[in-house]
Amino acid sequence: MESENITKLPGRPVVLMEREEQSIIQHIKTLSQWGIPFDTLDLRILVRTYLEKQGRTVAQFASNLPSKEWARNFLQRHRNELALRTCQNIKRSRAGVSAHEVKEYFDNLKETLADIPPELIYNYDETNLSDNPGTKKCIFKRGVKYPERVKDSTKTAISVMFCGNAAGQVLPCYIVYKAENLWSTWTEGGPKGTRYNRSRSGWFDATCFTDWFETIFLPSVEKHSGKKIIIGDNLSSHFTDTVLQKASAKDVAFVCLPPNSTHLLQPLDVAFYGPLKRSWRKVIEDWKTKQ
Repeated sequence: MESENITKLPGRPVVLMEREEQSIIQHIKTLSQWGIPFDTLDLRILVRTYLEKQGRTVAQFASNLPSKEWARNFLQRHRNELALRTCQNIKRSRAGVSAHEVKEYFDNLKETLADIPPELIYNYDETNLSDNPGTKKCIFKRGVKYPERVKDSTKTAISVMFCGNAAGQVLPCYIVYKAENLWSTWTEGGPKGTRYNRSRSGWFDATCFTDWFETIFLPSVEKHSGKKIIIGDNLSSHFTDTVLQKASAKDVAFVCLPPNSTHLLQPLDVAFYGPLKRSWRKVIEDWKTKQ
């Protein structure tokens, strides 16, 4: 019979068995190796996600989120494997990516991509599209202090995930609305193969990213044998245990961009989203003109 962890002591709720805690530890180790270290809040959220996936509720935790004390106890129990280190805060002016970091990234990337065919090298990124057409140069009387134009907009926004490979193939997009519920009318008229979801923030959360990975990415690559590379941002919320397990099973390896470098090194952000958003603003402008 499997032994329980130290949380069985009085006043401490039984949350995870030993093998489950080891799974959490391995999750944290894997992401730290990718340059995505967890803080204690990330740890607590990860455990809550794990509990909810198992359909379990711990009454002592508010909203099923482990307490700070539980997180401290967890780190203390596993101090031989995990360590809480202080990160140095630096000024924004020093946070820019250095030439050395960029060179090191591309040197590592070259080694990682060696012998990987273009059709198995993918890049993903999410972006936000608003119904606000944005600023535009207009003609006013010289000297006017407050140049304005009347244009209805709610600043409603949706998130869209795009992913394509080095051979030029683009996967179906994945759209996330900011809403409590997803209405069927919101899924009509989209590009072929598009999948839809919703989140409270309107951004990709762990649930949305996992669903995208399972329903859009994996079906597109599983017919190919050999190692698959997928390049994207280093957001810890994306990498659930389900994503890690299925990526390993399908021989998919993530390559994470250096922190604070997406404006320089994210291919979709640099070469794809600029023209896309200019076209989107034109669509919104034309639509609002006809209202």
